[in-house]
Amino acid sequence: MCMKKNEEYIVTCIDDTDLNSGVVKIDDMVVFVSNLLIGEKAKIKIVKVNKKYAFGIITQLLEPSINRQELTCEVAKTCGGCQLQHMKYAYQLDYKYKHVKKLFEDIEVKPILGMDNPWYYRNKAQFPVKIKDGKVQMGFYRQHSNDVVTCKECKIQDFTINEIFGFIQKHITIEMAEGLRHIFIRHSSTDEIQVVFIGKNEKNILSLSKLLKNTFSNITSIVFNYNTRNDNVILGDTYKVLYGNDYIIEKCLGNKVKLHFKSFFQVNPIQMEVLYNQAIKAANLSGNETCIDMYAGTGTIGMAVSKHAKSVIGVEIVKEAVDNANDNTKMNYLDHCHYVCQDATDFAHEHKNDKIDVVFIDPPRKGMTEIGIIDTITMQPDKIIYVSCNPKTLSRDLKIFKNYGYQCEYVQPVDMFCQTTGLECVAKLVKIV
Repeated sequence: MCMKKNEEYIVTCIDDTDLNSGVVKIDDMVVFVSNLLIGEKAKIKIVKVNKKYAFGIITQLLEPSINRQELTCEVAKTCGGCQLQHMKYAYQLDYKYKHVKKLFEDIEVKPILGMDNPWYYRNKAQFPVKIKDGKVQMGFYRQHSNDVVTCKECKIQDFTINEIFGFIQKHITIEMAEGLRHIFIRHSSTDEIQVVFIGKNEKNILSLSKLLKNTFSNITSIVFNYNTRNDNVILGDTYKVLYGNDYIIEKCLGNKVKLHFKSFFQVNPIQMEVLYNQAIKAANLSGNETCIDMYAGTGTIGMAVSKHAKSVIGVEIVKEAVDNANDNTKMNYLDHCHYVCQDATDFAHEHKNDKIDVVFIDPPRKGMTEIGIIDTITMQPDKIIYVSCNPKTLSRDLKIFKNYGYQCEYVQPVDMFCQTTGLECVAKLVKIV
C-alpha cells in the first residue's frame, strides 16, 4: 500500500517498544504510535512515513486499556519527561520487566524492585530559564525541542524542590532572568537545600539570592556558575559562592556524603539505597574481602561496601572527585577505605598480581569500553558487580565479559526512575571455571 502523511486509520495495538510506542499493522506496514498500549483501539494520524515503517499519533482513544490511568500532571503531554505516566505503576513495572528480559535471554532476570510511592522522589532538578514575549519562562524542555514548557510543579521532583521552584518563579524578574540559562536545585536527605544559578552574570540575582536564604532556613548553599558556552552543556567551569558552601551534606546507607554541586549523586535517594544494597548482596561479602571501586566518583558505593569488607580501594581519574571521596571517608571514620587518583589501566596492571576479591563498576550510560573491561579482568577478581543505568549497554558488555571468562549469574533491575523509561540494574559476574 502507499501510505501518506496525515492519513487517518482506526487501529488496535498488538505490541510495544521499550521507548513507549505501541505497534500496529496496517496491511503490511508497521506503524509506531506513541503512548498507545497493547490491546487499545484508537484512531491515529500518520505523521511520518518511511520505506518499511511509519509513525503515528493518537487522535482519538476508542477503547482504552485497563492498564491506562488518567494523567495528573498538567504538562504531561507536552513536557516529555515522564514518558510512562499514562500507565498504572504496576503495569509500568511489567512493561519494563518485559523489555529488560528480552535483553538477557540466557540470564536470570529477577523481578523489578519498585517503589511504594513512585511520585515526588527526585532530589535534583535543572530548570531552563528563557524570556519570551516579555515574560520569564521556567520549566522543562519540550521533548525533542529547545522550547520551554512552563509548569507550577513537577510530579516527580520532591516537595521541597517544587516549593523553591515556585518561590523563584514568583519573585524572578526579567532583569534577573536576562543573564540566566538554568537554575539547579538540590534537596538532600539531611534536609539541606542548594540553589545554583547558571548563566553570564550574577549581579542581577543577588537580591533574589538574599531573599531565598532569608526565607528558607535550610538553604546552606547558593552558587553562581558562569556559563557562556554556545552548546547544551549545563554547567560551566568557574563559579562563585554567593552564600554558604559549594556543597551540601547528603546521606547514603548511614554514611555522610559531602556533595559538591558538580558531583554525581543518584536522583532517587530511596531507590539508591535499594540499588546499593543489592550490589552488596550480590557480592556476598564475609568481611574479609579486598574490594575495588572502579570509576569511583565521590565514593558513595565504595563507602557503602566498606562496612562489609576488609578493605576498599576506589579508583578515579578526576582529582577533585578523589579529594571529595577521601574527605567523605574521613568524615565517616572509614580508615579501611581510601581513594586514589589514577588511570584505571595503570591501576589494573599495578595490582594484577594482588588478591582482589570483588570489583564494583558503575559506568555512565554509554557503558564500558573494551579496554575498560580488559582493565577489570586484568585484576582477576573472583566476582565483578556491575551497576548499570542502561540495560542495553549492560547487555552488550556482559557478552564481552563472557568472552574474557566472566559469566553473569543474574541481573537485578531496580526502578530508579519511576514514570519514565529509565531503569537501573545490578549484574553479578563470576569467573567461568
